[in-house]
Amino acid sequence: MRIARSMLFDSSVRYMNNSLADIIRLNEQNASQKTINRPSDDPGGMARALDLKSYLSQLDQYSENIDTAQGWLQLADDELSQASDVLTRLQELAEQASTGTLTEDQRNMIAEEARELMGQMVAIANTEYAGDSIFAGSMTDTNAYEMGLAATVRDDTLSNASVLSVTGASNYTVYVEFEDSGTVGVDPLNYRYTNDGGETWQTGTLAAGDTVLDLGTVQAEMVSGSVVTATETAGEGDGTAIWLRPAAYYTGDMEGDETVYHYGDSLVTATADGVFDSSVAIRVTSNASLPGPITYSYSLDNGATWVEGNVTSNATFSVPGGFVELASNGGTLVEAGDQFIVSPHSAEISLTIGKSSSVQINSVGADIFGGVVDDGGVYSPVSDDPTDSNLFETIGKFIGFLETNDQDGVGDVVEELAAAHETLSVAQGAIGGREVRVEFAEAAIELTRESTDANVSAIEDADLTQLTTDLARAEYIYEAVLSTSSQLMQMSLMDYI
Repeated sequence: MRIARSMLFDSSVRYMNNSLADIIRLNEQNASQKTINRPSDDPGGMARALDLKSYLSQLDQYSENIDTAQGWLQLADDELSQASDVLTRLQELAEQASTGTLTEDQRNMIAEEARELMGQMVAIANTEYAGDSIFAGSMTDTNAYEMGLAATVRDDTLSNASVLSVTGASNYTVYVEFEDSGTVGVDPLNYRYTNDGGETWQTGTLAAGDTVLDLGTVQAEMVSGSVVTATETAGEGDGTAIWLRPAAYYTGDMEGDETVYHYGDSLVTATADGVFDSSVAIRVTSNASLPGPITYSYSLDNGATWVEGNVTSNATFSVPGGFVELASNGGTLVEAGDQFIVSPHSAEISLTIGKSSSVQINSVGADIFGGVVDDGGVYSPVSDDPTDSNLFETIGKFIGFLETNDQDGVGDVVEELAAAHETLSVAQGAIGGREVRVEFAEAAIELTRESTDANVSAIEDADLTQLTTDLARAEYIYEAVLSTSSQLMQMSLMDYI
């Protein structure tokens, strides 16, 4: 076989380029400490590494969420621990004040401390994490509670709900008794009140047709039709007695605060009551007037299918999850085709802390501290269930009874404070359980991160020992190719003569 000089030259150049390319590749790996520096180095390996790095990014987000959750939950836990200490002190004060050996002045001194403790409890309930309220449900941009006044009514036939609203301000409980028996909004009624624990009394008259008690700096609106009983001797309280005392108004949101949207021309309003997991559409199927009968259908799949043949005779639509009640808004006619859409609401704020795991980081203060809510100028307890403990309402009543030297009322509060403390402890336990979940999630994330980092390293990272050996070998080969090529290029026919 005849070998031309051009073939020798081409082969030498090719071997030199290949050897030099190996050296450049190995030097690049040595500089980056990576075996894969571009997709062409190992397409399959690069794809696996990118998938693993994407997963690491998810883990980073989980870790960030875990850090945030730990901040919220730890703060809530700490604040509820402090609230428990405050409540323990209030219970001690209630036990002291319920004994018959204390004087009026001593109960007034206890009342001063109780007011300070209530203020501290409100401050705890308004705690913020990074500017967000942690006890206001999902309304994190507002305080959970605002201070105000509410009523405690003592009467065999009336409840606190007989006082619709209390406006104004007072640094001391305003105590009210009626000098006349009769019906609010019907009969003229004389009344007396004191804002210094009974040392001085002032009088007023509730005119026939009027429902607002004017108590100086405070006004209390009563339900028209409430039947009140007179107390003959001031301070005896053997008739209808009303305490207008401090209260905490919850301004956050709660589970079940559903919104009802009305589509149609009927002059009615609609409110929802219940717990709705998804939206519900209600359609009136025939013309009617309040309160009924009204025929309607409802849909749980945004109108794809309808459950028909439903009838209400009390202007209340019964649907899965709860009820929707209609009321007049200037008219009583309801037209066929009118629709009402119930939009569910959640006060929960949750963060994802794993592939299929999330944790609630906020709390609904109303479920822990109670208080009252302002519904269009009408106040009511956050829960209509009388068996539910209500911490702020109990403290408010306690202060009212202390400032009017009502030993029996203080005695009634002792058990209510104990029930409120139990509710507080349950809430703290629930938050502690969430903290434990987050800790377990954090540990799992760290283990997964270590494993994923190891897999990425196995695909990408260079073996330094092997790389040093390969680089030395490539340099030796390159030098050998250069030496051999140099010798071949110098040969001629004269070397064979």
